[in-house]
Amino acid sequence: MPTHEAAERAKRFEGLAVGWAEKTQEGHPGAAELAQTFGSLTVAARMEHMEWRMRVLGDQLEDVKKSMDSLRRKLPER
Repeated sequence: MPTHEAAERAKRFEGLAVGWAEKTQEGHPGAAELAQTFGSLTVAARMEHMEWRMRVLGDQLEDVKKSMDSLRRKLPER
């Protein structure tokens, strides 16, 4: 999944969580549970985004390692 989709989903969920938190302060019944649910969904989407970024970073580091090993083999020993 592209990273922007998870980040956009997190923003939407965060907006809903804030909206329901405001309704909780106004005394609407059940609003606290909905605010908490959307807050949890926000965290889950942000974690998905972070996991994707970590996976990409890991792939990039592996590529750098391979390149360094290749260069090391090509350099004359001192």
